[in-house]
Amino acid sequence: MSACFRFRLSSPASASAAAPAASPANFSRVPRLSWLTMVLCLAAWGKTYAAETAAEITAIEQQNATELAFARRAFAERRPDLACAMLKDTPPVDDTEAERMLLLGRCSSAVHDRVQAELYYRRAIALVPADATPKIELAGLYLAMGRQGDAAPLLGQAADASEGQARTDLDLLASRLRPNDPVSASLNSKDKPWAVQLYAGLTWDDNTNAGPVSRSVPAVIGGIPVTFDLMQESMPRESAGAALGLNGSYALRLDDRFSLLFQAGWFGTGYFDRQDYNNDSTTLAAALVYSNQAWSASLQPNVRYTRLDGRLQETTPGIVERVARAISDTVSLTATAGYAKRTVHTDSTRNADAWQGGVGAIAQLTPDLQVGGEYLLQREQAQAAVYSRRLSGPSAYLQYRIRPDLLLGANFSYTDVHYDQTMPLFTQPRTDRQVVSSLSALWDISRYAGRNMVVRAQYTHIDNPSNIAYGYFRRNMASLGVQMQF
Repeated sequence: MSACFRFRLSSPASASAAAPAASPANFSRVPRLSWLTMVLCLAAWGKTYAAETAAEITAIEQQNATELAFARRAFAERRPDLACAMLKDTPPVDDTEAERMLLLGRCSSAVHDRVQAELYYRRAIALVPADATPKIELAGLYLAMGRQGDAAPLLGQAADASEGQARTDLDLLASRLRPNDPVSASLNSKDKPWAVQLYAGLTWDDNTNAGPVSRSVPAVIGGIPVTFDLMQESMPRESAGAALGLNGSYALRLDDRFSLLFQAGWFGTGYFDRQDYNNDSTTLAAALVYSNQAWSASLQPNVRYTRLDGRLQETTPGIVERVARAISDTVSLTATAGYAKRTVHTDSTRNADAWQGGVGAIAQLTPDLQVGGEYLLQREQAQAAVYSRRLSGPSAYLQYRIRPDLLLGANFSYTDVHYDQTMPLFTQPRTDRQVVSSLSALWDISRYAGRNMVVRAQYTHIDNPSNIAYGYFRRNMASLGVQMQF
């Protein structure tokens, strides 16, 4: 470019020396030469500038791709602070700006900068409005902040566009939308208000009949202590089997705060060795649901039927009311009250009215870790006073998403059971202290199966000490199966 401007910036001396050339005969040729030279110089400068600009754009794109890759690696190594620091200075590129905003939302949320995280997620949604992922993650942030009213519309918008891992995340958040409430199924959008879930798997049970740990049962006859020996058939019977479950729900939104939810479920277990202990249960329920930003509540009439070896055992209609209140960004309090009338078709003396109440709390400690607990009281008034009893005790659970496609869970409960009256042949009323603990894992295989599918594994241990020997039993159960949602 310096050669181009040298012609125009010539010295006065050289200009005067060239004066004779500027005669009338040569006047028109000089300006033409000047203009031609200028045009050629500008064209050459433009090409140089375009080449430099293209090189700069390529360098920016390369820098952007490299820093995004490092940010993903920082997330994998659980360093969201490092990912945030890097991405904030990453030059924007149109093709990857949505991903950069999404990653900034994730890392800001992870370091508890929730106000900034919300802004990043909102920007990502604006850039890719058809993508369900930023909507689901922003809804998760709102739930962690106790803003259920803001989370529900986002999950509803994302329901139709989500599949695979995104759908699994959505379902998990839906279950947190209204803690301890089946109402979460009412999340479905207007375009798809229904949901169907199918489970099929194998099961193993080392005590299908809840047999006692000992054959000897101390008792008293006429004031004289005696010991009974139970028949072998009464002792624990082990068997493997197959399990099948089907659940469906239909949600009808009445307005922004109220909705109706209809649910039906059936679950059955068939044993290979002990067909006489094959069992199944059917549950039907309808719920009126209310929710706003801080409160959620449901009133749910329901009925349950249980069968054993093809014969109807119990029919239990009832009603349950649940309320949840967010008291902070991460903690919600819950309350439960209910009534049920149990009819035992094989023994009418066990028919009972049951009242239940409880309080609990749920805390979202991190985006991947949720814990909760509840304390329940239950009173059962049976037709025969010897079967009337009081139950009370705490329960707790933990859910931890160890990676995007793997969710681990743990449950624990302790129940103190006291019967009202002494049974014949014994000197005092029966007292049980039942402890139930279980571990579970859900592995999302949607990316391999091509549909919403998870592998579910669960192990449960029951220990039921009792002051009446034939009521003292232990039980171990394990299951492995596939769960699909449509």
